[in-house]
Amino acid sequence: MAIRGGRGGWTLDGIEKAKKSPKSTSMTTAQFKKVESGKVSESDLQKSFIETIELIPYKGRTLRDFVYAVPNGGFRTKRTASNLKKEGVKAGVPDLHCFVAVPPWHSLYIEMKTEKGDLTDSQRHLIPILRAEGHKVVICRSDQHALSELLKYLGIQVA
Repeated sequence: MAIRGGRGGWTLDGIEKAKKSPKSTSMTTAQFKKVESGKVSESDLQKSFIETIELIPYKGRTLRDFVYAVPNGGFRTKRTASNLKKEGVKAGVPDLHCFVAVPPWHSLYIEMKTEKGDLTDSQRHLIPILRAEGHKVVICRSDQHALSELLKYLGIQVA
């Protein structure tokens, strides 16, 4: 599905319209209360971002094919946490990774935070290391901010 603005650029409004399917013209009471209260979680922001990039064509695929989530957060049993640590899961790795190299960067990491969210100690430790090794790292406080950073990184013009 291609949504183009003037001069072939993407419009954020057009992307938002594409996200809404004809079958989902309303929201649940719980969704409405969450929006009204301002209690949108990092997970909500990340899911909305992923839904959006599934609609944007890139290199014969969609942007979703070039971005993956790093499952570091969430609550786990001690056993599961221990196994994940042994398997190499590393605390502090940003939430999302776009593995497309865009010189001078090796890749783009996106850390999603709510308006009041703060970096963890492990993130404060690891993010400077990632940057020193040639990765671009951005901290985004909305799904639109994350989308804007990804499009800018990839050189996709927004009309």
